[in-house]
Amino acid sequence: MDADVIVVGCGVQGLSVARHLARRGLRVLAIDRVGPGRQTSARAAGQSVIAQTDPAMGALMHRSIEDITTFEERTGIPLPYHQVGSVKYARQEWSAEQLEREVERAGALGARISMISLAEAGSLAPHTNPAAAVAAWHAPDDIYFEPTIMADALYRDAVAVGVDFRFGVEVTGFGVAGSVLQGVDTNLGSFTADRVVLSTGSWTGPLLRQTLGLHLPLAFVRHQYSIRGGVPKIHAGLPSVRIVEDAVYARPVGTDLMFGTYEPRPLEFDLSELPARTEQVPLDPAAVNQALGNVADIFPSVQGSTILEMRGGMVTMTPDGGYLIDQVDKAEGLYFSTGCNVMGLSVAPALGQDIAEWVISGNRPPSLAGFAVSRFSDVGPADAEVHRKSLAEYEGIYRDDASRNFVRA
Repeated sequence: MDADVIVVGCGVQGLSVARHLARRGLRVLAIDRVGPGRQTSARAAGQSVIAQTDPAMGALMHRSIEDITTFEERTGIPLPYHQVGSVKYARQEWSAEQLEREVERAGALGARISMISLAEAGSLAPHTNPAAAVAAWHAPDDIYFEPTIMADALYRDAVAVGVDFRFGVEVTGFGVAGSVLQGVDTNLGSFTADRVVLSTGSWTGPLLRQTLGLHLPLAFVRHQYSIRGGVPKIHAGLPSVRIVEDAVYARPVGTDLMFGTYEPRPLEFDLSELPARTEQVPLDPAAVNQALGNVADIFPSVQGSTILEMRGGMVTMTPDGGYLIDQVDKAEGLYFSTGCNVMGLSVAPALGQDIAEWVISGNRPPSLAGFAVSRFSDVGPADAEVHRKSLAEYEGIYRDDASRNFVRA
């Protein structure tokens, strides 16, 4: 065998899986078409927020925040982050009620979070106008970080613990004898291992379909955001800010401001025509500017700012907003993870540890129990409901189940 485990895909999640496997003493070969954290991971927003609409994701986020904030202490490798907290605004009564539920859910996980007055929100986030909102919460331990720096830190740690990396390698198939995995076939030849973890983001579904005929319930959409200059008084110590109804977020990037949105009608990609690389995803500043105009009352100082850079990529959405993390029945030993629902980077530290534990022990950890593909056993690969519900998850990503009916126009 060339390795005990082959990890395919070296985005942040793949790097996390690889380093945890190697730390447990396994021989790990990690391969990627491009390089460590060079595709979708590099275009992520880099925000970790404990108050999630889904409790399972909140638990993973809580653990991931702890992993990031203690990373340098445990590994000796710097991983800079800003633990400046988050503020979330509600502009209507229904969303104010949702904020109360989010505080209760996050508090149950042991997170520090509380409803605050609008005056307090304005003091914490002086680049916003709290008078345009009706309620707000504050989570002081939420963090943000630069995704490329995070990827580099995880890569350096993976190298230090013995992961063997090969780049410029593209998987073309899987070696299977009977129903048992033998390894992977690539453009550079075959690599043997009896366990493989496929963590190639949006390209996981197409690869499994093309090579093994596995159809996953996924929709492929663009997510994008802007880096804006000319906004007064922005500095790294400001909290991240979100607005429930409009599904927008903002955080500092030095003295500039990141502003992004979950579009009500995002650009979609057909499975048969997916971009081969993240840089091929077309970006649209007009959509982000429109979202900014919709929240001009809360972000008055950002109106008229200049777009310095657009960033974005392709993400996968599922019909219930949860990951797809499972094994392939017809190739025993092949594990996969996809369906990030725009939260891949933020929970990667915890997910990587749990996937590694599953691969080593053979037992699915309780944290991954809700991500089995079998929960969609009643839908077909071309089911229109899969598409409709997956897009609805993207549009309503800031709304919990009790707020689902409040759909944007």
